[in-house]
Amino acid sequence: MAGSPVVVLDVGASKVLCLVGEVQNNSQVKILGLGQSPCTGLRRSAVIDMPQVAESIHAALTEAERSTGLKIAGAYLGMAGEGINIQTNYSTVGISGASNPISEEDRDRALLAVAQEQVAEDQMVMHRFVQSYAVDGEPVQNPLWLHGNRLSIEVLTVSVAEHLCTAFRHAASKAGVEIVGVVLESVGVAHATLSQDERDMGVALLDLGAGTCDLAVFLGPMRHLEEIPLGGDDITRDLSVVLSIPIREAEKLKCRFGSVGCPGEDGDETVTYHTTAGRTCTLTKQQVSAVIEARQREIFEYVRQALINSSYNNRLAAGIVLTGGGALLDQVAPLAEEVLGHQVRIGVPQNAIAPTEVSDPSYATAIGLLRFVANEHGAPGESHEADRPRNGFAHALGKLFNFF
Repeated sequence: MAGSPVVVLDVGASKVLCLVGEVQNNSQVKILGLGQSPCTGLRRSAVIDMPQVAESIHAALTEAERSTGLKIAGAYLGMAGEGINIQTNYSTVGISGASNPISEEDRDRALLAVAQEQVAEDQMVMHRFVQSYAVDGEPVQNPLWLHGNRLSIEVLTVSVAEHLCTAFRHAASKAGVEIVGVVLESVGVAHATLSQDERDMGVALLDLGAGTCDLAVFLGPMRHLEEIPLGGDDITRDLSVVLSIPIREAEKLKCRFGSVGCPGEDGDETVTYHTTAGRTCTLTKQQVSAVIEARQREIFEYVRQALINSSYNNRLAAGIVLTGGGALLDQVAPLAEEVLGHQVRIGVPQNAIAPTEVSDPSYATAIGLLRFVANEHGAPGESHEADRPRNGFAHALGKLFNFF
């Protein structure tokens, strides 16, 4: 028996995507329906045109409802980019009776103690990820049943600016849907594209979006999160400026002929376009590629420096996974390997029963959000009970922590 349908919204700088799905008994995500609509009301993840965003959400919802035959009243929203903040919190609790092993109750007290740590007044907590435990100062993977006097815990807290949540909730409300929860998009993408082995070895996940790129580092749990203030829209604007063509024509050119390396045998093939002055011009695919590659190389250089500054650059044994719409550019993985100095693969949604058109990297976020939300609500086939507290604090802790 499958789980209840879950609805997620991925509101990006180029489009709004609404997915309806459920997790099957075999842990696969089955897509029941989808809707999407162009979106121009965001700039680097911030709402700049509320009516336009609301209109785009409504159009995507309407299409999703039509494809499923369901009336959608509530949805989970993916959040990324500007306004996301991370901080590390610690707590230490005493263990009553050194002769007794550390119990689930002791662990729960430590978890709840760290959850009392405050974030800035204008921030709302989205996730808390346990980073490490220590017993009497000695690091341990699992403190249960060990003996000691003090239990310490380190937690990564992810929060988002309240005003951003308010803006998206308002736009969704105008579109006729309630936002019932918010999820960090990098968490969703990881659930769709990364294996547990990759996380354990150390891996960086780079979501190449239109407005921004989101970098997340995993070494076991999520360790680092950073927004890269460049994206596919910058490539489009470069083409628009260099070729003197409208933005919409530049986007079409990028999607049709986009490559960040030598296009190969057809590199000398010509492309005809019309400038804003009405002139008809031609250039080769190789020349288009040169414009695209220059900006994409800059983005990867920015990512490289971010990884170095994070101190995790030398701990990525599993390399880097590229996903998002920018991962569709031809030859983007080889360029990333050249600039970043790591093995690189393209991350596509895994374990998903979905139409072919939603199986590429640009849909990884939404499919991952579906999986994460369904799992957090006890979808069959992927129980988390072994990892979660089972005592009187369980309900509270389930709302406060993601054991990811």
